[in-house]
Amino acid sequence: MSNSDAPLRVGLLGPLLTHRGPVPIDLGPTKQRAVFAVLALHVGAVVPIEAVLDLVWGDRQPASARQLVHTYIARLRHLLEPQMPPRERVRIIGSASGGYRLSLAPDSVDATRFGLLCRHARRYLTADEPARAFGILGEAMRLWRDPGLTDLTALLHEADVVEALRRSWSAAALDFVGTGLELGEASAVLPIAYQLATAEPMHELAQARYLSALEQTGQRAAAIEHFNDVRVLLSDELGVPPGRQLADVYRSVLLGLPHPHSAATGGQTPTAPSRAPWRGPGPAAGQLIGREPDLDAVVRTLAEHRLLTITGPPGCGKSALALQAAAHLHDGAPGGVAVLECSGMADGPALIDGLVRLLDGTPRCDTPARLLGDQEALLVLDNVEHLIDACALMVDEIVRACWNVSVVATSREPLGLPYETLWRLHTLAPDETARAVPVTERPAVRLFAGRALQVCPAFRLDTHGAEAVAALCERLDDLPLAIELAAACLATDTLDELVVQLDDPLRQLRRPRRGSPAHHRSLWSTLRRSMDCLNQSERWCFLRLGELPRSIRAADAQQAWCGSPWGPVDVHAMLTRLADKSLVCVRHDSDGTCYGMLRLVHGFAATMDAVEFA
Repeated sequence: MSNSDAPLRVGLLGPLLTHRGPVPIDLGPTKQRAVFAVLALHVGAVVPIEAVLDLVWGDRQPASARQLVHTYIARLRHLLEPQMPPRERVRIIGSASGGYRLSLAPDSVDATRFGLLCRHARRYLTADEPARAFGILGEAMRLWRDPGLTDLTALLHEADVVEALRRSWSAAALDFVGTGLELGEASAVLPIAYQLATAEPMHELAQARYLSALEQTGQRAAAIEHFNDVRVLLSDELGVPPGRQLADVYRSVLLGLPHPHSAATGGQTPTAPSRAPWRGPGPAAGQLIGREPDLDAVVRTLAEHRLLTITGPPGCGKSALALQAAAHLHDGAPGGVAVLECSGMADGPALIDGLVRLLDGTPRCDTPARLLGDQEALLVLDNVEHLIDACALMVDEIVRACWNVSVVATSREPLGLPYETLWRLHTLAPDETARAVPVTERPAVRLFAGRALQVCPAFRLDTHGAEAVAALCERLDDLPLAIELAAACLATDTLDELVVQLDDPLRQLRRPRRGSPAHHRSLWSTLRRSMDCLNQSERWCFLRLGELPRSIRAADAQQAWCGSPWGPVDVHAMLTRLADKSLVCVRHDSDGTCYGMLRLVHGFAATMDAVEFA
């Protein structure tokens, strides 16, 4: 592999370094290096030019600052892609939406890799696997060449992101030292314990763990001397004596007593760990039927990515999946879980105010990012499709400012952020491999049977009944919301009666359904909500699709959309927008691209009055 093809690696956790394979790259003068550092700190995200200006020059921006940024970017592109023609040097540093984006794999930047490793380690600590957590934390610690981030501090002006990085090192170092002491690895953690004690002179748990590390490595006299130094510092700076954590460890060192709990609790008598808080609605009681593979995939994805959006057609169970995943991850998030139900919020300010209140802040005085800070927390934003732009802006601010916060959004369309990971949730329709299993084991049939038992305890599924339920679920697109609404009808109807009566599920499945957002209480209301998220041109085109077969080609749509009141329709762009909003599904066959609709969605479009949305 030639040097030009070797992967690019960026080091921020010490002097700013960039290598192409083994070869270092000189990033140029100070301000040019500062511009690159800003992009690397937000790798994968678009950084507006205004943010670059603030971080590089602060309040002392020269009149030519904006032009200087463009010049520095051009020079950096030449340094990073010297073999490419000037106009094609955009693969690594691209332009987008009034700013620039550094397009590298997240783990090619040491700061981003550090965050990923710490999240992995935290989950192993929660699962009571300290040895595995210790190994991962050790790898994370080795990435740091300067915990003080001297170079970044000199390059950037009052950067909250640099201070957040420093705090994340302190938190990880505290876990590393504590876990190492618990495992009897005092010699291995002593250098980090010393660095931590030096960096955090007023942090009593950091000082207590350093004392323990000294004592466990046979340096009892040094531990006693260090305690006296800390006692003098606390008295001079704060006018207080050492707290109980530090004093208890010191007493154990002084008397030569064992102190097995100092690693975890700073010498305090261990108590049952306090459970991380959960704010907002929790997951529904009972099992999440038929979504086990999706749940496993979402939990695994959140271990690697900080923003995950669960998308899918209306009624497919996005909210239930997100809440169940949050419940699985709750104990691994010391800052807790915050769930904001957004369906009833009218605009962006209401969204921000709602989250501030959920986080126990004061609207107009606090921001979500300030309240979340450096907590290791999980934020769930549920049903945000009607506030996509406002939600994307708020999430972007949180993800950039709060390095330890992960976000899960549920929406019928993606947020559109460059670092967003998507999990597309489909219906429970069986694939070709699943059709070989017994009918009673199909996810849709299992879901129907489970919900039926809740309203009719005598319900039993024999072979004939299972076939009838499978056929019924197929008529309902194997859509979880429709299946649950249908199963609820067994409180008054028999299965045979239900099969006969469900000729018009959009209007017939309207049984009372409390304890959920209004748009989840009937098929009609959940589909109507999708309509409310379309602009006038999109609505008109969507309704015209109701006049066509459920499966079409682009040429069919083009013919149906002739004569649009809003002028000529870009057929490909419109079909893509409707697919993004989960109203149209896309598949490819030997004849090209095919566009399809669920039966219920197609039926809704066919029966709606176009005048209502004109």
